[in-house]
Amino acid sequence: MKLIHVGKCVIAAQEQKGISSVEFARIAKTSPQQVLRWRTQSNMKMHTIQRVCDALDISVESFITFNYIL
Repeated sequence: MKLIHVGKCVIAAQEQKGISSVEFARIAKTSPQQVLRWRTQSNMKMHTIQRVCDALDISVESFITFNYIL
């Protein structure tokens, strides 16, 4: 079973959307430091994944497939 590195998904999704970390933090109503933590996490809770997906305006299914792009 292949595990998904959620941080890599965050990075890939953010890059595809062409959004800076500062802008991402503003949309997600969090700090740029938290966005940096999300980008380096290998896993995260489902409600956090949903928050990231809502901020980036993508589905969870699309989000987890970004892992395979890298």
